[in-house]
Amino acid sequence: MPQESTQKKVLGESVSRLAVVRLSALGDVCHAMAVVQAIMKQHPTMQVTWVTSPLEANLVRLLKGVEVLEYDKKNGFTGLLALRSALKSQTFDVLLHLQWSFRASVVSRMIKAKRRIGFALSHSREKQHWFVNEQAPEPQGEHVLDSFLSIASVLGVTQPSLPCELALPDVPQDLPERYVVVNPSASKAERNWTIEGYQAVLDYVIDKGLCPVITGGPSINEVTFAQSVVAGRSEQVINLVGKTPLDLMLAVLKKAELVISPDTGPAHMATLVGTPVLGIYAHSNPQRTGPYKDLDKVVSVYEALVVKEYQKPVSELPWSTRVHDPKAMQHIRIEQVLAKLDTLI
Repeated sequence: MPQESTQKKVLGESVSRLAVVRLSALGDVCHAMAVVQAIMKQHPTMQVTWVTSPLEANLVRLLKGVEVLEYDKKNGFTGLLALRSALKSQTFDVLLHLQWSFRASVVSRMIKAKRRIGFALSHSREKQHWFVNEQAPEPQGEHVLDSFLSIASVLGVTQPSLPCELALPDVPQDLPERYVVVNPSASKAERNWTIEGYQAVLDYVIDKGLCPVITGGPSINEVTFAQSVVAGRSEQVINLVGKTPLDLMLAVLKKAELVISPDTGPAHMATLVGTPVLGIYAHSNPQRTGPYKDLDKVVSVYEALVVKEYQKPVSELPWSTRVHDPKAMQHIRIEQVLAKLDTLI
């Protein structure tokens, strides 16, 4: 069936029950949340059920009106059967398959749905097209979020809901009125910028009369890295690494004047709540995975490193091409980041 006629057919039918599959990761779940909320605003009586992983479920539950079901990959086949049992009495009008991993595709088969919409073939990976019966039109932009929007277009949605309307807690009372968040650690250590670079950023923010707030997860690596960055500045910096569950971190990010981060979840969480982001990128294309509303604020060496590794410009390489140099982030110079920071503070 041609994509245009497929879209018209879906829009012409009643869609009262919607299923969403996006298991991980934090940043991509943030992108999906902005899209799903836009769908809900356009279809206010629609019932939405979202299957996601336990950590990401803490974010999705902040969307009012969404039923959240958890699937933990650690539970393997037993978890799949439990999910199927929980959903056996339900049939959905449309399933949005927002993740191309094989595991997510298997999870999607536990859900009964009349229409199963996946990515356009150009953006499909790991045989996702085997698990859907319709494919989205080509995305209108390069970003991951644009690929989600292409799937949502079957429901007439072409713009995300940003900032997202979320139920958030109050921020800690000891936070100052004005502060800048520095989120130094990524989920993969190779995406971290240098300790010296982050220290220069902290000193710059302090010199401008603002308070730096450090955020991050509770892992030993993140806590240790943050301690190294803060060294000698503990009286001037608020260190919240490992101290904020996801909902509280979102609240902290929302109140910040700016968030400085590499390619990791909190950068996209900041976008979700409307706070500008200075992104620091080397391994992935910021046009694809950068902070969606702040691509003009990114400091990136990705383009130069891609040419060095592949001997081709970005325009001649596949959509998801990555830089594999383990020292890629070290190519970002301190003066580059401070110059961009100077335009934002």
